[in-house]
Amino acid sequence: MNILLVEDHRLVADAMQIMLKEIEPGVDITACYSTQHALSTIDSGKELDLVLTDLFMPGIDGLGLLSGLRNRNITIPVVIVSGATEDKYIRSALRNGASGFIQKTLPGAEMMAGLKHVLSGGQFFPERYLNETEQSQDSNLDQIDCGNQGVKVPRPGEKQLQVLHLMAEGNSNKQISQIVGISEATVKYHTSQLFKLLAVKNRTSCVREAQNCGLLEAFDEA
Repeated sequence: MNILLVEDHRLVADAMQIMLKEIEPGVDITACYSTQHALSTIDSGKELDLVLTDLFMPGIDGLGLLSGLRNRNITIPVVIVSGATEDKYIRSALRNGASGFIQKTLPGAEMMAGLKHVLSGGQFFPERYLNETEQSQDSNLDQIDCGNQGVKVPRPGEKQLQVLHLMAEGNSNKQISQIVGISEATVKYHTSQLFKLLAVKNRTSCVREAQNCGLLEAFDEA
């Protein structure tokens, strides 16, 4: 079994590796200390059975890693391991395709049981999140209502929506290009088209207007 561990704090990564060796005999663990390093490892063709990633990391975060895998059409189960407890982070992990969300305060035995459940094809989230019905928008709608005046604008394409969500998460154009697998020039093109669509002149206004139009399911204004 091959596991990729993505954790920017080396002491935490070392402790996690010791624990993960108990999953089964002969488990191979590759530690990466940044999401960029993790994506490079994945792009090298290394076969993986499970990815564990911290949520908050410098540069591209854990949600960015999920987006990067999705854009590469890679379906490795990914478990977020984080000290975060807020609903918005757990729901974001679910929405972005994570197979589990394990809080770092969870006892080691429960953490191991959760990982084994994921490896058997299941999901491991607090039960209340799995029982919720997530509202989703119809991606086939040609137009969306935007603003307080009932103005309708064309719905952005799939790539533009991906760029928009990554922009809202605070990623730079370079980071977005790495995650989505497109050039920085293409990211800039999509960004300029979003600016025109939403009638704004900068990234902050773009994200806020996108939220007002319902294009973002969650946006932290803090």
